[in-house]
Amino acid sequence: MALSSFAFAQDGLYDAAPPANSAFVRVLNAPAATLGDKAVTADKAAASVYVVVPQGDFTAKIGSVSGKLKVEAGKFYSVVADGAKLNLLTDPSAENRAKALLVIYNLSKAASVDLKTADGKTAVVSGVKPGESGSRAVNGITVDLAAFSGSKPLGTLKGVKLERGSAYALVLTDSGLTLTTSSTKTK
Repeated sequence: MALSSFAFAQDGLYDAAPPANSAFVRVLNAPAATLGDKAVTADKAAASVYVVVPQGDFTAKIGSVSGKLKVEAGKFYSVVADGAKLNLLTDPSAENRAKALLVIYNLSKAASVDLKTADGKTAVVSGVKPGESGSRAVNGITVDLAAFSGSKPLGTLKGVKLERGSAYALVLTDSGLTLTTSSTKTK
Protein backbone atom coordinates (compact mmCIF):
# COMPACT_ATOMS: atom_id res chain seq x y z
CA MET A 1 0.00 0.00 0.00
CA ALA A 2 2.80 2.43 0.90
CA LEU A 3 4.60 1.62 -2.35
CA SER A 4 1.55 2.45 -4.49
CA SER A 5 1.09 5.75 -2.60
CA PHE A 6 4.72 6.63 -3.38
CA ALA A 7 4.25 5.84 -7.08
CA PHE A 8 1.04 7.89 -7.19
CA ALA A 9 2.79 10.87 -5.59
CA GLN A 10 5.41 10.85 -8.32
CA ASP A 11 2.86 11.04 -11.15
CA GLY A 12 3.20 14.83 -11.32
CA LEU A 13 6.97 14.84 -10.75
CA TYR A 14 7.94 14.55 -14.42
CA ASP A 15 6.39 15.72 -17.69
CA ALA A 16 4.95 12.96 -19.85
CA ALA A 17 7.34 11.55 -22.43
CA PRO A 18 6.81 12.99 -25.92
CA PRO A 19 5.04 10.74 -28.42
CA ALA A 20 7.19 8.49 -30.57
CA ASN A 21 8.39 10.11 -33.81
CA SER A 22 8.46 13.61 -32.33
CA ALA A 23 10.74 16.50 -33.26
CA PHE A 24 11.49 19.51 -31.07
CA VAL A 25 11.00 22.96 -32.60
CA ARG A 26 11.32 26.51 -31.26
CA VAL A 27 11.20 30.03 -32.67
CA LEU A 28 13.79 32.81 -32.46
CA ASN A 29 13.06 36.54 -32.14
CA ALA A 30 9.29 36.03 -32.50
CA PRO A 31 6.84 37.76 -30.15
CA ALA A 32 3.96 35.78 -31.71
CA ALA A 33 4.28 32.46 -33.53
CA THR A 34 2.46 29.21 -34.18
CA LEU A 35 4.14 25.83 -34.70
CA GLY A 36 1.53 23.38 -35.94
CA ASP A 37 -1.32 23.93 -33.49
CA LYS A 38 0.88 25.31 -30.67
CA ALA A 39 1.21 29.02 -29.94
CA VAL A 40 4.72 30.03 -28.81
CA THR A 41 6.47 33.28 -28.05
CA ALA A 42 10.06 34.39 -27.77
CA ASP A 43 11.03 37.74 -26.34
CA LYS A 44 12.75 40.10 -28.74
CA ALA A 45 16.07 38.56 -29.80
CA ALA A 46 15.51 35.45 -27.67
CA ALA A 47 14.62 31.77 -28.15
CA SER A 48 11.31 30.18 -27.14
CA VAL A 49 11.05 26.82 -25.40
CA TYR A 50 11.15 23.80 -27.70
CA VAL A 51 7.71 22.35 -28.39
CA VAL A 52 6.96 18.83 -29.54
CA VAL A 53 5.92 18.54 -33.20
CA PRO A 54 5.17 15.25 -34.99
CA GLN A 55 7.78 14.34 -37.62
CA GLY A 56 7.00 15.30 -41.19
CA ASP A 57 5.40 18.43 -42.59
CA PHE A 58 3.82 21.07 -40.38
CA THR A 59 2.75 24.68 -40.80
CA ALA A 60 4.63 27.43 -38.98
CA LYS A 61 3.73 31.10 -38.69
CA ILE A 62 5.85 33.92 -37.29
CA GLY A 63 4.06 37.26 -37.38
CA SER A 64 2.59 37.51 -40.89
CA VAL A 65 5.09 35.05 -42.44
CA SER A 66 3.93 31.44 -42.75
CA GLY A 67 5.00 28.31 -44.54
CA LYS A 68 5.27 24.53 -44.52
CA LEU A 69 8.36 23.04 -42.90
CA LYS A 70 9.55 19.43 -42.61
CA VAL A 71 11.21 17.93 -39.52
CA GLU A 72 12.70 14.55 -38.63
CA ALA A 73 11.98 12.60 -35.44
CA GLY A 74 14.45 13.02 -32.61
CA LYS A 75 15.98 16.23 -33.98
CA PHE A 76 15.94 19.79 -32.62
CA TYR A 77 15.18 22.84 -34.78
CA SER A 78 14.87 26.62 -34.58
CA VAL A 79 12.63 28.64 -36.91
CA VAL A 80 13.28 32.28 -37.79
CA ALA A 81 11.45 34.67 -40.11
CA ASP A 82 13.87 35.75 -42.83
CA GLY A 83 12.09 38.49 -44.75
CA ALA A 84 9.04 36.93 -46.41
CA LYS A 85 10.06 33.31 -45.75
CA LEU A 86 10.76 31.01 -42.84
CA ASN A 87 14.22 29.60 -42.26
CA LEU A 88 14.49 26.22 -40.47
CA LEU A 89 17.83 25.68 -38.70
CA THR A 90 18.87 22.27 -37.40
CA ASP A 91 20.12 22.64 -33.83
CA PRO A 92 22.84 20.47 -32.32
CA SER A 93 21.88 18.26 -29.40
CA ALA A 94 23.73 18.40 -26.10
CA GLU A 95 25.37 14.98 -26.32
CA ASN A 96 28.08 15.48 -23.69
CA ARG A 97 26.38 15.97 -20.31
CA ALA A 98 29.76 16.98 -18.82
CA LYS A 99 29.82 20.12 -21.01
CA ALA A 100 27.62 23.17 -21.60
CA LEU A 101 26.45 23.66 -25.20
CA LEU A 102 26.61 27.19 -26.66
CA VAL A 103 24.72 27.87 -29.90
CA ILE A 104 24.99 31.32 -31.47
CA TYR A 105 22.45 32.44 -34.10
CA ASN A 106 23.44 35.30 -36.42
CA LEU A 107 20.21 37.17 -37.15
CA SER A 108 22.12 40.40 -37.76
CA LYS A 109 23.34 42.05 -40.94
CA ALA A 110 26.98 41.30 -40.03
CA ALA A 111 28.63 39.25 -42.80
CA SER A 112 30.38 36.97 -40.30
CA VAL A 113 30.19 36.73 -36.52
CA ASP A 114 32.56 35.21 -33.98
CA LEU A 115 31.64 34.35 -30.40
CA LYS A 116 34.57 35.03 -28.08
CA THR A 117 35.32 35.82 -24.49
CA ALA A 118 34.45 39.50 -23.95
CA ASP A 119 38.13 40.49 -23.92
CA GLY A 120 38.37 39.10 -27.48
CA LYS A 121 41.25 36.76 -26.59
CA THR A 122 39.57 33.35 -26.72
CA ALA A 123 37.49 32.25 -29.74
CA VAL A 124 34.51 30.02 -28.94
CA VAL A 125 32.65 29.83 -32.30
CA SER A 126 33.92 31.42 -35.51
CA GLY A 127 32.55 32.45 -38.88
CA VAL A 128 28.76 32.35 -38.38
CA LYS A 129 27.10 33.79 -41.50
CA PRO A 130 23.75 35.69 -41.47
CA GLY A 131 20.77 33.36 -40.99
CA GLU A 132 23.00 30.54 -39.73
CA SER A 133 24.16 29.17 -36.39
CA GLY A 134 27.34 27.79 -34.91
CA SER A 135 27.92 25.80 -31.74
CA ARG A 136 30.50 24.47 -29.33
CA ALA A 137 30.48 22.38 -26.16
CA VAL A 138 32.46 24.08 -23.38
CA ASN A 139 33.31 23.49 -19.73
CA GLY A 140 30.95 24.69 -17.03
CA ILE A 141 32.27 28.12 -16.04
CA THR A 142 31.17 31.69 -15.36
CA VAL A 143 32.43 33.88 -18.20
CA ASP A 144 31.87 37.17 -20.04
CA LEU A 145 30.98 36.50 -23.71
CA ALA A 146 30.74 38.79 -26.73
CA ALA A 147 29.82 38.56 -30.40
CA PHE A 148 32.33 40.18 -32.73
CA SER A 149 32.40 41.20 -36.37
CA GLY A 150 36.14 41.26 -36.96
CA SER A 151 37.49 43.20 -33.97
CA LYS A 152 34.23 45.16 -33.45
CA PRO A 153 32.09 43.94 -30.51
CA LEU A 154 28.39 43.67 -31.45
CA GLY A 155 27.02 42.64 -28.07
CA THR A 156 28.36 41.55 -24.69
CA LEU A 157 26.97 39.32 -21.94
CA LYS A 158 28.56 39.69 -18.50
CA GLY A 159 28.87 36.92 -15.90
CA VAL A 160 27.25 34.11 -17.90
CA LYS A 161 27.05 31.04 -15.68
CA LEU A 162 27.38 28.00 -17.94
CA GLU A 163 26.26 24.79 -16.27
CA ARG A 164 27.26 21.31 -17.38
CA GLY A 165 24.51 19.44 -19.18
CA SER A 166 22.68 22.65 -20.18
CA ALA A 167 22.30 24.25 -23.60
CA TYR A 168 22.28 27.99 -24.26
CA ALA A 169 20.98 29.96 -27.25
CA LEU A 170 22.77 33.23 -27.98
CA VAL A 171 20.75 35.26 -30.47
CA LEU A 172 22.48 38.15 -32.19
CA THR A 173 20.33 40.79 -33.90
CA ASP A 174 21.27 44.26 -35.08
CA SER A 175 20.16 45.54 -31.67
CA GLY A 176 22.38 43.26 -29.58
CA LEU A 177 23.01 39.83 -28.09
CA THR A 178 20.68 37.87 -25.79
CA LEU A 179 21.04 34.59 -23.95
CA THR A 180 18.31 31.99 -23.38
CA THR A 181 18.71 28.68 -21.57
CA SER A 182 17.19 25.99 -23.80
CA SER A 183 14.26 24.00 -22.45
CA THR A 184 11.57 21.68 -23.80
CA LYS A 185 7.82 21.83 -23.32
CA THR A 186 6.18 18.49 -24.06
CA LYS A 187 2.53 19.47 -23.74
